Parts: sequence; C-alpha cells; structure tokens
Amino acid sequence: MTTKLFNLSPILTKLFLKEKYFYFYKNYCRRSYNVLFFGSDLISLKSLQKVNQFRKSDKIIKKLDLVTANSSKNKTIIEKYAQTENIKLLQWPNLDIRTNEYDIGIIVAFGHLIKEDVLNKFPLGMVNVHPSLLPRWRGAAPIIYTLLHGDEIAGVSLMKIKPNIFDVGEIISQQKVLISKDIKLPELTEQLSDIGADMLVECLRTLPTCLTRAIPQSNEGVTYAKKINKGISEVRWFDMSAEDVYNLYRAIYGLYPLTTKFREKQIKLFNGFLVENDPEYTNKSVGSLEYCEKTKAIRVLCKDKKFIYFRSLRVLGKREISALDFYNGYIKNVSIDKRNVVIC
Repeated sequence: MTTKLFNLSPILTKLFLKEKYFYFYKNYCRRSYNVLFFGSDLISLKSLQKVNQFRKSDKIIKKLDLVTANSSKNKTIIEKYAQTENIKLLQWPNLDIRTNEYDIGIIVAFGHLIKEDVLNKFPLGMVNVHPSLLPRWRGAAPIIYTLLHGDEIAGVSLMKIKPNIFDVGEIISQQKVLISKDIKLPELTEQLSDIGADMLVECLRTLPTCLTRAIPQSNEGVTYAKKINKGISEVRWFDMSAEDVYNLYRAIYGLYPLTTKFREKQIKLFNGFLVENDPEYTNKSVGSLEYCEKTKAIRVLCKDKKFIYFRSLRVLGKREISALDFYNGYIKNVSIDKRNVVIC
C-alpha cells in the first residue's frame, strides 16, 4: 500500500486570499452602505436632514435608520422628521441589530457612551461629529466653553468612536471657524451644526478612504467642557472682568440669563454689551450699578474696573423692564448721597 502526500499550502493560501478578497470587497469596495444614525436633539437634526438629502440624491447610502434616547411618549423634533421621511426609529439602549446589519454608525449630539459590543456590530466602525477642535474642549458643552473662555477660533471635528469613552477617537477631518466677538450660543451652534453636517456628508461620500486617513489626537492642548447647570449664571463681580462677564453672557445666551443680587433681591440681566474703548473707573467700587444716559443702559462695574452694560432687567417676581424704567423705579428717587448702589 502506497501513501500519497498532498501539499495543502496552495489550497489554504487560495482559500485565505479568497476570504480576504470578499472581506475587502464587502467593507472597502462597495458603493452603497447601510447607515445607522444616533441623535436626539435639534443639533443632530441638521445632520440627519443633510445625510437624508444625500441618500436621496446619491446611491451611496442604501439604508438610513435612526436611534434616539427619547423615553417620553411625546415625539422629539428629530423623531417627527424621521417619521415624515419614513426613516425607521430604534430606541436606545434596547437596540436589536445584528452584526453587519449596518455598515457604519453616525453619532451627532447623542450624549451616551458607546459600548464595545455595539461598536463591533459596525464593520466600518462609528463616526462622531464634535463641535470643537479636538483635543480642545472634550466633553458635553464644547460650544459653551469656547465662548466662555473667549476663544477666537472654534471648529468642528469628525472622529472615530472608541468604546466606553468620549471624544478621544482618531480625527478624520477638522474645520476651523473664526469667531465674531459678539456671536452668541444659538448663532455659533447653528453655524457649527451646518459645518458638521457638511463634513459628515463628505465623509460618507468618500467612504472608506476617509476612515483610513484618520490620525490620533494630540496629547497636548487637552481641555474639558463639562456639563453646566443653572448655577453658572450667577455673576461673580469681584472675580470677573467685564469681558469675562460678557463671555459668560454670550456662552449661556438662550439657556440662562445672567443673575445677581440687588438690594437682597435677585435680578436677571438681559441684552448685555460692552462699550469699545470704555475707560477704567478707578474711583468707583466693584459692583457699582448705575444708569448710563449715553447708552440708555444699566451698567455694572467689574473686577477690572470696567463696566458691562444691560438694556433690560427683571427683578424676581416682576416682568422684564427697560434700563430706564429700572432706573426710574429703583434708583432715581434715592437721594444723591445714597445712590452709590453696589450689587453682589
């Protein structure tokens, strides 16, 4: 009896190459993709709308579904949009999706950590739109901190998602934006949302090449933008310059009005502004409040001995009134020698 020996190397090599070919073709050569979009608010709506428009105009996106974290019976604005566009809704965290059912995941203003088991279901991974120039302002409130710290340049980063941690993934692309000195939170948010949506569409248009060119984030210049609460609106006159107060006003505009105490009553400050080339008032006390006839505004002296101005105010329990009405009601009838009003 003779024994024949077979060399299996060519067969195994051929099978291996065939498997690698199909994997490469499936993930890197296909011209259409199934996309799962994660988003819950108005900011993410802008991106979903542009991605959906792209789906309709181009054949690159074969399927587009939406994941939201809304547990209320009332539909959010992004859910209403999805329904009108026949975009399937999935509920976080109870995702019932199969591995490879979607090719790529997209995250915009979602606010939930992505675990490894979810990330692994997407052959091309997941991509996140973040409204800052990472690694600056990682965290929940990057646009607020950009304005709060008086940054002159903002931007948007498109990055790969890493499991179990926010905002540390490789950068796919970034775009810088010069910030107007008077721009406020709603306007900058809308501007960056538009830019982020366009960057996302461009990423989808250039799949998978754009993903292969992603680079690690720098370890230098890392800052954090933690979630804020209402307490941030309380002005600390003895710790903040006029510019600091104005930056705070711009940063939380539309969320919370600035607040302070006036004669033991809380007041809210509206329509704030600075006067260019305003001098220092070294002979006045920090916290001094007075009416400025030239600007028709109430002004308050800050730590740097410069004023910030407000065109309207509201005493707790009262309606919002003009600076002139506030002056007539709370300052004018006070004798001159007692009119040096200081707030805290």
